[in-house]
Amino acid sequence: MTILDSTAIDRDAPVPLYHQLRQALLEPLEQGHWREGDLIPTEREICEAYNVSRITVRRAINELVREGYLVSQQGKGTFVARPKVQRELTQLRSFSEELAAAGLRAGSRLLSLRQEPALGDVAAALQLSVGAWVWIVERLRLIEEEPTILSISHLRLPPQVTLTAAEIEAEVSLWRLLRRQGVTFARSELTIQAIAGSDRENELLQTAPGSPLLLVESTIYSDDGAPVEYTRMVSRGDRYKYVVRSASLAVGA
Repeated sequence: MTILDSTAIDRDAPVPLYHQLRQALLEPLEQGHWREGDLIPTEREICEAYNVSRITVRRAINELVREGYLVSQQGKGTFVARPKVQRELTQLRSFSEELAAAGLRAGSRLLSLRQEPALGDVAAALQLSVGAWVWIVERLRLIEEEPTILSISHLRLPPQVTLTAAEIEAEVSLWRLLRRQGVTFARSELTIQAIAGSDRENELLQTAPGSPLLLVESTIYSDDGAPVEYTRMVSRGDRYKYVVRSASLAVGA
């Protein structure tokens, strides 16, 4: 499986050697020559193939590990990591709909279902008076049985809409369950930031302290423009990524 192209390194280029090497090692990953679970060439083999120092090799590999392409195992070597699940932020789809489109199996573990008075950010996001009651659904979202996202949804629902733990546990998609009761989802606003996980978040997501986590806070609006859901999602940075696509700007814009 060794596919190393020594011509990929240009010593006269202004680009740092480690970055050129990162690009060279990324190519067989993106082209599918190196697949999930494959052991990549050793540091020594890469040094000899590209005539670069071990420091350069380690820096390039560390970059790819940090970005989630590779995973290093003490005493065993460096392996191709499992591909990250990609979520398109330009489309309003539920977690289960997104995974179904990618051919992956979604799962969910209900951690808590309750009603509480809305406070602070929740009341503001849902355009409610402080103290108004909202539904709270806390779930651990799974991809192929692996914990990936910790989700806490605050729902502003009409009085006739009810939720039960049995219904949520039987239906992977909360949106599908709510749509059956007449709730609509039309558009969303969200923010994304990197965070350090709490002890509880690391325990539930099975991540080590200091592991990269992504916090997504989203507000979903119904067809009539009213906010219906405010959700806080903490996802594993090594298993999930978000993609935003934009059209080209007009000349002079």
